[in-house]
Amino acid sequence: MKRIRNKIITISGEPVSGKSTVVELIRDKYEKMGYKVQIISVGNIFRQLIQEEYYRTYPDRKNVSLTDIQTDEEFKEKRNQIDKMVDSEVARRGQLINETEQPNNVYIIDSRLAWSNIPDSYAVRLTVNEKIAGQRVFNDQTRGVEDKFYSLDEAIEQTRKRKLSEVQRYKERYGVDLTNPDNYDLIVDTSFSNPRELAQIIVEGEENYRTDKYYPKTWKNTAMFLPSQRFQETIAPSFAENTLHGLTQKIKKKGYNYDFGEIDVLEFNGNSYIKEGHHRALAALAAGKTLIPYYIEHKEDDYARTYVDKVLGLSDYYDWEEGIRGSAKLGGVKSLEDFDITSVFDIEKLLNIRLKNTQADGRE
Repeated sequence: MKRIRNKIITISGEPVSGKSTVVELIRDKYEKMGYKVQIISVGNIFRQLIQEEYYRTYPDRKNVSLTDIQTDEEFKEKRNQIDKMVDSEVARRGQLINETEQPNNVYIIDSRLAWSNIPDSYAVRLTVNEKIAGQRVFNDQTRGVEDKFYSLDEAIEQTRKRKLSEVQRYKERYGVDLTNPDNYDLIVDTSFSNPRELAQIIVEGEENYRTDKYYPKTWKNTAMFLPSQRFQETIAPSFAENTLHGLTQKIKKKGYNYDFGEIDVLEFNGNSYIKEGHHRALAALAAGKTLIPYYIEHKEDDYARTYVDKVLGLSDYYDWEEGIRGSAKLGGVKSLEDFDITSVFDIEKLLNIRLKNTQADGRE
C-alpha cells in the first residue's frame, strides 16, 4: 500500500517563542506558491476551553492567569478531561488528512503534542531564552488580561512557571518529555531570529523531510555561540576562496545554504562553544543571517570540559566581541550592533539588546 505523505507541519513551542507570527508567515509563503493552507491552532482551542470551564466551575473568580489555571490542583481533573478531548480531535484530523493525497493543500498545526498524534508530519519545535520570553510578554500590549504584569521580573517568572508547568503536565499526563529533541525534526532557538528567515527554514525543511532528503535539525543565532579561537585567527586568510569576505559574499548571494555545513559545537555549563566553523558562523552574521545550523558534538562531558578549559580565556571573548559587532554592522544586523558576547554568561544583559529587526516583523 502506498504511503501518503501530505504537507503537514506540526509546530510545538515554548511560551512566547514566536509560533503565531511564524505560522502566518509560513501561510503567506505557501499561498504565494499556489497552495491552499489550513491552520489549526490547538493551543487556542485548549485555552478557550480551559478558561471557559474554569470560570464555569469557579464563577466567583475573576481575571485568573492561564498559568494559575494550569497549576491549580483543584482543577486538575477537569484539565485532564479537556486534554483528552483536544488530543483525540487532533489525532482524528490527522488521520483524515492522510486518507487521500492532497498535493495542493498544506496543513499547519500549532500544538504541543501534534508531532505524536500525527506521526507523518514535519515536527518543528521553537525554543526561546526565558528572559527574552518574559520581555516579549511584558512589552506586548496586544495580549489578554491574563498576560498583563506589573513588572518585567514578574513577567519573566510567570512565563517561566508556565513553561515548566506545561513540561511537567505532559510528563504526568502522557509520559512525554516536551524538551526531548528526539521528538522533533527541526528545533530552532528564536531568541535572536528574524521570523521571515525562520519561516523559510521551516518551508525548506518540510520539503526535504517529505522527499527523504537531509536537512539540518538544530538552528540558532551566531551570537549565541562562544568561540574557541581568537577573532584575528578567524579573519586571517588561508586560501583566497575561503576568506571571511569571500564566504560572506557567497552567503549574501545564495543565503546560508546548509551545504556549507553545520557548525560543530560543544556544550558545557549551559554555554555553547564553536569547535569548528568560526568562519561560517561569522560570515553568516556578516551577511545578515540571524539563524545558522549546528550540531552538538559533545555535551556536558569530560571532553567538552577539557576542551573549554584548554583553549578559552576571557580575552578571547572580548576579542570575538569586536568581530561580532563589526560583522553585525557589515551585514546590517542592527539588533546585534551592541551585542556583548560575554553577556551570554550574564543573562540579565540580554534584556538590553536592541531587537529592531525582530520587533519590526512582529512576534507572537
